[in-house]
Amino acid sequence: MRSLTLEVIFMITTTLRLIRKSAADILRNWHVLAIFAGLYALLLATLYGFIATREARVWQVLLTLLFVASAPAIFFLMQAAIINQARQGKIEWYLALRDSCKLALLTLPLIFVGVGIIYLLNRWQAHFPAPHLAPLPLVSAAAPGKPVATPPTHWPTVWFATARVLIFVIALPLAMIQLWVDLGRQNLLTFIRAGARAVLKSLGQTLSRAFAPESVLIYSLGLIVFALTPYVLLFVRVPVGGTWRELGVFSARLALVFVFTLFGWVLTLSTFAKANDGPALPGPILAAGEPNPRTSITTDDGEVATV
Repeated sequence: MRSLTLEVIFMITTTLRLIRKSAADILRNWHVLAIFAGLYALLLATLYGFIATREARVWQVLLTLLFVASAPAIFFLMQAAIINQARQGKIEWYLALRDSCKLALLTLPLIFVGVGIIYLLNRWQAHFPAPHLAPLPLVSAAAPGKPVATPPTHWPTVWFATARVLIFVIALPLAMIQLWVDLGRQNLLTFIRAGARAVLKSLGQTLSRAFAPESVLIYSLGLIVFALTPYVLLFVRVPVGGTWRELGVFSARLALVFVFTLFGWVLTLSTFAKANDGPALPGPILAAGEPNPRTSITTDDGEVATV
C-alpha cells in the first residue's frame, strides 16, 4: 500500500513539475506566445468569416470556399508549431508546415470514428425514448402549501449524455493529442510499410500512453484552463448596472476567454510534447545504486529505506 501511495505521489509531483516547467517556458518566450495568439486570432477570424459570409454572389461563394480551406490549414499549422516549439525551443516553420499535413492525416481516422460513434449512440438511444409528460402547473396555480411535482429523471438520457462527454471531451481528444505527439514526427509512409502487425502494436502503445494516469492528469488540468474557466467566464453572468458597464464587462470576458483558451491549450499540448520526448513519464532514470523514489523513502536520520 505504501509503495502504491509513493507511486501515485511521484507521478503527480513529476507531472506537476513538468507542467510548471512548460508554463515557465511559454511565459519566458512571450514572443512565441504572441505568434500563437496571432494564429489563433486568424483562425477565429476565418471561422467568423465562414459563418458571416452569405453565398449570394460568385465572389462570396469563392470567399466561403477560401475560408473552408483556410480554417483547417491554420488549425493544424498552429498545433504543429506548438509541438515543434516545445521540442526544439523555437519554431521551425518548414518542419511545422510539413508536420501539419501529418497531423491532418492522423486526425481523419478519429473523425470517422467519432462520426460512427455518434451514429451508433443516436441509434441506440432511440430505443430508450424519454416519456412524454403533461406540462407541470405553474407555482401560482398550485394549491397553497402543496409542493410542485417535478418530473422524474430519465436515466437513459443521463447515461447517454455522460457517455458523449467521456468520449468526445476526454477519450477522443486524448487519443488525438497522443497520435499527434507520437506519430506526427515520424515518416508515415515508413510507418505504414512496416506492416499491419507493427502498425497495430505501435497504435496500441500510443493509445496506452494516451490513457495513462500521467496523460489523463495533464489533460484534466489543461481542460480546466482552456475549457472550464472560459465556459464560466462566458456563461456565468454577473449583473452590473449600466449599458456601458455591461459592454465593458462583456469585452473583458471575451478577452479573458481568448487568453485562457490560448494559454491552456498551448500549455497542454506543449506538456504532452515534452513528456513524450522522454520515456512518457514512466519514472526517473536511475544511476547504478541510486534509490528509486517510487519504492523508497528518506527517514528522519537521512537514511534511505526501501518499501
